[in-house]
Amino acid sequence: MPYDVVVIIADLKKELLLGLDPTQQSAITSTAPLLAVIAGAGSGKTGVLTRRVAYRCLTESADASHVAVLTFTRQAATELRRRLRALGLRDTIIAGTFHSVALALLRQRWDEQGKSHPVVVSDRRRLIGEVIGPKRTANINDLSSDIDWARSRNITADRYASAIQSSGRRSSAPVADVAKVMSDIQMLKRKRGVIDLDDLLSLTIDAMRDDNNFANIVHWKIRHLFVDEAQDLNPLQLAVLDQWRTGRDDLTLVGDPSQSIYGFNGADPSVLTALEQRFPGIEVIRLSANYRCTPQVVQAGLRALSHLPTDPPQLFSTRPDGAPVQIYGFDDEKAEANGIAQIIESWRTPTSRWRDFAILARTNAQLAPLRDALTAHNIPTRIVGSVAADPVQRATREVGDLPSSIRIATWSRDARAPLAEDSSETEEDLVARRRVADAVDEFLTEGGGDGRTFLAWVRTNRPFEDERYQDSVELLTFHGAKGREWDNVVLAGCEQGLIPHSSAKTPAETAEEIRLAYVAMTRAADRLAITHAQSRRGRSRTRSPFVEGVDMILEVAPPSSDYVRDQTLRRQELEPHDFVYDELLLWRANAGRVANLDPMIFCSDEVLRRIARARPTSVEDLSAIEGFGQSMALRVGQRILNAVQRGIERTKN
Repeated sequence: MPYDVVVIIADLKKELLLGLDPTQQSAITSTAPLLAVIAGAGSGKTGVLTRRVAYRCLTESADASHVAVLTFTRQAATELRRRLRALGLRDTIIAGTFHSVALALLRQRWDEQGKSHPVVVSDRRRLIGEVIGPKRTANINDLSSDIDWARSRNITADRYASAIQSSGRRSSAPVADVAKVMSDIQMLKRKRGVIDLDDLLSLTIDAMRDDNNFANIVHWKIRHLFVDEAQDLNPLQLAVLDQWRTGRDDLTLVGDPSQSIYGFNGADPSVLTALEQRFPGIEVIRLSANYRCTPQVVQAGLRALSHLPTDPPQLFSTRPDGAPVQIYGFDDEKAEANGIAQIIESWRTPTSRWRDFAILARTNAQLAPLRDALTAHNIPTRIVGSVAADPVQRATREVGDLPSSIRIATWSRDARAPLAEDSSETEEDLVARRRVADAVDEFLTEGGGDGRTFLAWVRTNRPFEDERYQDSVELLTFHGAKGREWDNVVLAGCEQGLIPHSSAKTPAETAEEIRLAYVAMTRAADRLAITHAQSRRGRSRTRSPFVEGVDMILEVAPPSSDYVRDQTLRRQELEPHDFVYDELLLWRANAGRVANLDPMIFCSDEVLRRIARARPTSVEDLSAIEGFGQSMALRVGQRILNAVQRGIERTKN
């Protein structure tokens, strides 16, 4: 009997809407050509965006071969592509950053014109340094800040002085110096045949304005536009977007103006707060349900936003009540760092892991002393750079957005495929996906469910822990924490001068500091603590005004040393040490070192735990363990059996 295509499509459409609330479903199924989805923190915006793309392609209101999904970082673009593939959309969709899409279009044009491709340089600061020379008197940071501001607005050297005057902005470096350096950089780039990232966008704009044939090709190729993190759009990116959508109002914007924190790059939250003026007739759908944070954390974030001149969003938590947010006051920064270590120790339970905790600070300079204090308490820590992201968490979120067990099983199968030669993913991404795939298989064995059920299963079972190599408290700046989440978060240094930062002089800069505090607070899922010092670097400090009036906040003393000690001893009594697992970890580390590969390539933490629990005595026993397999058992089985035996002997002793 032939398949009924209509029935199949109807089933797929229903599948895309599984597990979503009515507002999320409306955002996905809206027939409006112009749509803005204002998605509050923790509301599942990326899942809604990717499902909307899939839904429109499925219903044939969009042609997948003419869809462009735009974002702002390579990592975010890679994640979008993986999510779209998991929903059945493969290679025809354009998914990338504004710069990568512009570069692909320009390369096609250069090829047709028979021109060579210029080299793209990403480090503008190096060019500035070359232009001003080694005997520089100007501050390279000030020049870089001013030039970034100008280029993000497509302002050229000859227009810099008038643009500064009309905008009311304070130029960090002398106006004449900035204009001269900008002009000199342009000459240097022309001499070397190179362009920078912003040139990719300005060249695209100029080419489409001056060349109707090129404009027509672009408009034919890109017909349906979807923009993630639209609050981060700067004027130059908006100008490119306007060129790409000229003559066709088919645009979906997804973002949250309350999380616009990149003003230094020209990002303007008014793109999403003044939608009708910029996009007449646009439909606006607001996702107000926060699925991540407890009501206490959500309210703390909203109280921070209440310091803005505009009304805060109507965000609410779908979770039960949690622990009250707490404020801890300390005498100075040294006492604060020591107190934060004690807070984290007191919060840790027998079922929690160090990676469930994060400490967030406004500046990078605050992180090293905090790390040193935690290390002194024997708490494993790592400072995470602002561009870093946890690939395991990204992969877990991908699965969390899938609507059914069938889709999740397909994702698991695809995740085990080797990297393609032209893949933009790294070995770290591959290892992370395979770790999550192992967890997915276990989840499906235990009954499965949709993506949200998987996320709940992950929170309960914690399948990604590896205490020797992975388990540590993460330290990040507020900016670096954007897009991340942890069960427990401490915000350090919440004082006037840091929050808001002393560099915030204008109302717009102060407003961004408020939004930054909101972003930092809403990284916490379960527990949030806010700390401040009465003195920092010998100067008196006052608590940040952004935490004043937060509901259910208590000013409390840090836990005593005796309490922390007793908690640690009790945890150690409840956690018998697994020497077999230790020996297996050691085998894997040695195998990776010998083979010059990431140790996780050999097998995941969960597979090692299964081996440790099973304690196999033969290669046949080992090959029967789920996730290991016969071929691996034949290659390294005896070494693993030896490691198991060593662990058993250590347990006896």
